[in-house]
Amino acid sequence: MSTVMSTARTTPTIPGGRPTSPIPRLRRGVSLIVGMDNQPMLFDSDSGKYHRLGAAAAFIVNQFDGVRPLLTIIEELPQDIDEAGAKRITGLVDNLRDKGLLAGGQPDSAAPDASAAPARTRRSRGRHTAQPRRARHLKVERPRRSGGWWLPRIIIARKYHRIVAPVVTLLQRLPAPALSWVFLALAACGYAAGAMALNSLAGGPRPGILVFVTAVAIQLVSILLHESWHAIVAGYLGTPIRGLGVALMFWAIPIAYVDRTDSYRVRSRRGLTMLAMAGIFSDGVVCGLEAAVAWASTGTVRQVALTLCAFQLTMLVTNLNPLTQSDGVAAVEAATGSVNLRGRSMFVLRCVLRRQPLPPALAVMRPAVRWGYFIYGLACSLLGLVAFVMSIVWIGYWLYALLKGFLL
Repeated sequence: MSTVMSTARTTPTIPGGRPTSPIPRLRRGVSLIVGMDNQPMLFDSDSGKYHRLGAAAAFIVNQFDGVRPLLTIIEELPQDIDEAGAKRITGLVDNLRDKGLLAGGQPDSAAPDASAAPARTRRSRGRHTAQPRRARHLKVERPRRSGGWWLPRIIIARKYHRIVAPVVTLLQRLPAPALSWVFLALAACGYAAGAMALNSLAGGPRPGILVFVTAVAIQLVSILLHESWHAIVAGYLGTPIRGLGVALMFWAIPIAYVDRTDSYRVRSRRGLTMLAMAGIFSDGVVCGLEAAVAWASTGTVRQVALTLCAFQLTMLVTNLNPLTQSDGVAAVEAATGSVNLRGRSMFVLRCVLRRQPLPPALAVMRPAVRWGYFIYGLACSLLGLVAFVMSIVWIGYWLYALLKGFLL
């Protein structure tokens, strides 16, 4: 999600500055909404992207009626605006136009005259922008391939929200908030049971290749269940996922994911936290079932169950890693009201390393906060570099093993 600052490049409309369209209005398909943690945003239905606004910027954008020129809007604001303030507002308009969020400068032919009462930009209100009991999938046709060079993403099932829809409907008829606490308790007990099973039952002969292959096949089903619970909770909150896909970390490590971009619309912190933790809770319940199988079986079946418990506990550590785009980081962001904590940290890091000035909305933060973002972004980058080097070494090792096997 991008951020639109209330004081972007200072491009004034006064003489000598860069000309700005005299009548600003949002482009068709762009709407002003109030999303997570009462954060005002602009949603572009054409690209499916959300653009965060500051409170002052949202107030200004709400004045764009497609009738009044920008200078008139500035003059009619309830507070007096000096020349510096006018430049900041003009910079905001230019920033929005650069992002393609504004239409042309001429009013529509059907627009009312200037003497008529200005029409306000429609805003979405309520706990969710979509009713939580009547969830509708936002019709946003995003390309199947997205993501950056380091983590390309490929959507493989756009209609996956329809597959989990029956479970969503069932949850809407049940006391889901109370069931979430039961889900949490079962997950905690499941992880504890898995750790106890590994501690008590592990040992004996080394598992063979059949045990490993069987465990991996079952784990893939567990991963699909993990992502399905993200999709189920997203549907319950009224923001169905945009699809199920696979991300390739460094083009080598496959990672399943569901595109839950529209969760930015959810205003409840508790709902967003549950959305982030749903997959982890699912893994915990599955880990408990696998531990029960390990205790009740012997031989190959026990070895497969214990291997699966080890997989689940490893995934728990990975999903709680504070330095990656993990479910744990998403849960912390949701619980604290922080939006895109990791992305903002990486942005601050780039600005510092390139010796570029921070945008005004970030420059006003206390030095300790800015240094916190910088250190967190630096730690995330170093971890990514280590993971990249390890991936190269791992790929090289297996290529060497394959070539050695063919040549000998």
